[in-house]
Amino acid sequence: MHEYDLIIAPLISLVCIAIGLIVYLYDSKSSAGKVFAVISCSIGVWILGAFLSDIRSIDQYSLFFNRLVFVALFFLMGGLLYLPFVFPNRSKFATYIKWPLVIFSVFFGIFALVTPYIVAKIEFEDWGSNLTYGNYFMIFTVFAFAAIIISLVKFIINYLRSKPEERTKLRLFFEGLFLFMLITIIVHVVIRNIVGSDEFYRFGNYAAVIFVAFTAYAIVKHQLFNIKVILTEIAVAVVSGSLFVEIFLSKTPLEWGTSILLWIIATYGGYLLIKSVIREIKFREELQVMAEQLGHANAHLKELDQMKTEFVSLASHELLTPVSAIEGYLSMLLDEHMAKVEDPKAVKYLTNVYSSAKRLARLIADMLNISRIEEGRLLVEKKDINLSELVLQAIDEIHFKADEKKQRIVFENDEIRMTKSELNKNDQNQKFETYGDADKIKEVVINLIGNSIKYSKDPGTISVHIEKVPTPWVQEKWQKIEEDIKSRPLDDQEAIHSAVDEHFRNFVGSTQLMIAVKDQGIGIPKEELPRLFKKFHRVGDYTTAESQGTGLGLYISRALVELHHGRIWADSEGPGKGSTFTFTLPDISDKEELLKMEAQAPKKESLKPLAKPTKAAEDI
Repeated sequence: MHEYDLIIAPLISLVCIAIGLIVYLYDSKSSAGKVFAVISCSIGVWILGAFLSDIRSIDQYSLFFNRLVFVALFFLMGGLLYLPFVFPNRSKFATYIKWPLVIFSVFFGIFALVTPYIVAKIEFEDWGSNLTYGNYFMIFTVFAFAAIIISLVKFIINYLRSKPEERTKLRLFFEGLFLFMLITIIVHVVIRNIVGSDEFYRFGNYAAVIFVAFTAYAIVKHQLFNIKVILTEIAVAVVSGSLFVEIFLSKTPLEWGTSILLWIIATYGGYLLIKSVIREIKFREELQVMAEQLGHANAHLKELDQMKTEFVSLASHELLTPVSAIEGYLSMLLDEHMAKVEDPKAVKYLTNVYSSAKRLARLIADMLNISRIEEGRLLVEKKDINLSELVLQAIDEIHFKADEKKQRIVFENDEIRMTKSELNKNDQNQKFETYGDADKIKEVVINLIGNSIKYSKDPGTISVHIEKVPTPWVQEKWQKIEEDIKSRPLDDQEAIHSAVDEHFRNFVGSTQLMIAVKDQGIGIPKEELPRLFKKFHRVGDYTTAESQGTGLGLYISRALVELHHGRIWADSEGPGKGSTFTFTLPDISDKEELLKMEAQAPKKESLKPLAKPTKAAEDI
């Protein structure tokens, strides 16, 4: 026997027993955990008994230890035969073979321990010990051979019938068994018989720890947190066991006292370590439970949100028709004077009703658009667009609002300030073209200019500017905006959450067209800027009777811009210093790349156009 066997054999035996007991503690409710504990502890006793039987200083006990090895082997083979009937799932035959196997293993285990009929005597050789077997040794041989064959066949059947997760566990079992058998064959056949050396024959037994470790992991694999505890406990057991063995190898009182002290410190420290790991695991398990509950709640909220969107879409569609009829009849009464209403009070009341009807029509149209955007059912019909002409069309449609407040809208294009009439006469204008839905882009421009008019109390100038900028500049600008919003409360982060598919939102090309609408209005507080593009959000103290709205315009504008691979944001130096709303669109030169990207987007059915209120309702 070599000196390293004095440490390795007890250590591996201790590890096998520790693994078996730990798996039993963490999986005691399952039959697989109990059977594995029997197998692992039997392997530990087998390795320890074989080691002790070869120690010459206690050769008077060698026969007992060798018989103890066969006791362990009877239990090992019984457990190995029973394991495939309870792992990975319990078979209906497990109940019928359980007690016969227990009775057989216990009976012949005791039979092997107290009688000479399995192991008759022992003789020592230079390399170890040589056994003389008894008359009934064949019982063990047949039982062991049958247990191994039946177990392997049953495990293969389980593997072929198993589900993917169960198959992973069985694969671990087979890998551990294969490595154990491979090392055993190398040691006992190749090295011992071919090379002619008995120096390493015990390593065939020691390799059983690999099978134990792989099988243990396979059984408790579903308990991911427990594995950390198991590994910690095994590590502590290994360290403590090594130091404990070192006590008996000490040669002087000083070494003996030092070894005992180190063993006590290491064992107590290991106990504290295990305790802290268990505490950490419990905390993580609680977090995992909370995360799962949160996941279920989130899924339920998504279902409710989907139901809400469908309800809003249905309700808005049904409401739009009667509201439009109310608005139409009131318009005929008040605007077209198709009937005489002479009572001033009646005119006042009808005017209030008419104003509310227009506001309601605008709200319903916005709600319809939101539901269509969030369901991905908004019809987008893209074509080549001259952006300069589109902006001028938008200005022409909304200039009457600016006239009412004595505001001037100018189109600044490439350092040339001009109105529509001046633009038509000027040949120096640079063309800015994009590929998109003209109706939806115009909706964004009108909405931004309308907001500038609405929130500008004093006469002033509203300027619209277009220029080409590098895409990296836009990406960097947007990244800073995103980082700022993500650092704010979750409620504010809704301003960057999008219902638009990524195939439409991704940046395209190296150049972007940037459209900016700048006013000299009341400005926006810095803390309000990240919240502007949320649903139903309106700036706090600036909601006046003169500027009533739904709080949906900017949210819809953001979605429409993102449907064109662009981004939209706002800048303001603060209250009273005006504001600038900017959005970007891809350049026409990148049309081919844009079409390829959008062709990959999922196709939706029942597409609907952008819902619009009547012309009168647009005044609100």
